[in-house]
Amino acid sequence: MNDIILHHYAGSLFSEKIRLLLGYYKLAWKSVVTAPIMPRPLLMPLTGGYRRTPNMQQGADVWCDTKIIAERVSEIAGDASLHAGFTNLRVAEWADSHLFRIVVAVTFQPRAVAATMSTLSSTQVEAFMKDRAELSKGAPIVSVAPEAAEAHLAMYLLELDASLRSSQFLFGAKPALADFSVYHCLWLVANNPMMATLLEPYPNVTAWRARMAGFGHGKVTEISAEEAFEIAKRSKPAPIPESPSLLPAGFALGQQAAVVPTDYGLFPVAGELVICTAREYAVRRQDPLAGEIVTHFPRQGFVLTR
Repeated sequence: MNDIILHHYAGSLFSEKIRLLLGYYKLAWKSVVTAPIMPRPLLMPLTGGYRRTPNMQQGADVWCDTKIIAERVSEIAGDASLHAGFTNLRVAEWADSHLFRIVVAVTFQPRAVAATMSTLSSTQVEAFMKDRAELSKGAPIVSVAPEAAEAHLAMYLLELDASLRSSQFLFGAKPALADFSVYHCLWLVANNPMMATLLEPYPNVTAWRARMAGFGHGKVTEISAEEAFEIAKRSKPAPIPESPSLLPAGFALGQQAAVVPTDYGLFPVAGELVICTAREYAVRRQDPLAGEIVTHFPRQGFVLTR
């Protein structure tokens, strides 16, 4: 089996979700630290232009979006229990979408951003803001005012603290996917020096966050973007598994199609449609630099276009 390669950067909250999941399963993986902003010249040929972080690579297969990355990591670990249960999965979905917007509004308000970016030059700050503006261009994102976001967060923390009074994790003695999705959102708040105090009045949440952080990040080996690129270039994608297709009207396996996020980062990734199930899209691409790559996406949060 090809090694797990995670393309990520330290401050990415969605990357932390996957790093912690790899730690929970005690998996060995290779780390490629990407730039927080474009350009990423050796990563874009692998993702086909998908710009969000993180991305997971195994040989010439690349997974985009933490929903499908988490499923793939659990598959490698041989454990489907993390993804069991309707309520667990819906709470994870809520955290990755709504709670994510709340914590971003809290941690990217002016006083919080000033603390986070105090070590950056004015040129670096300008480049970061320009990159994020391009990423959200045309996106139907509903912004939340900082005051409203802090009020929402306080309510959620109060409820979460009460639910963790008699339980180690959200759904019992073992963590579920929802634990990782809620955790990485609160991790973003905890790592902002201006906003971390918002978490202090909730002792059960604090203890739960410590239990989650205790999983660590697994066995990590640093490699360069060049090494990861060469691995993809000299590899072949894994055989496409046999699975029942669920094709939208007018689409067929083997035709050219593009996969596009439905929320933000609306950059299409085009290729030959090779997987179209209830849970997954995948396109096979012939990149002029990297060669044959299969790029995988979750169906949830993405749409298939011509």
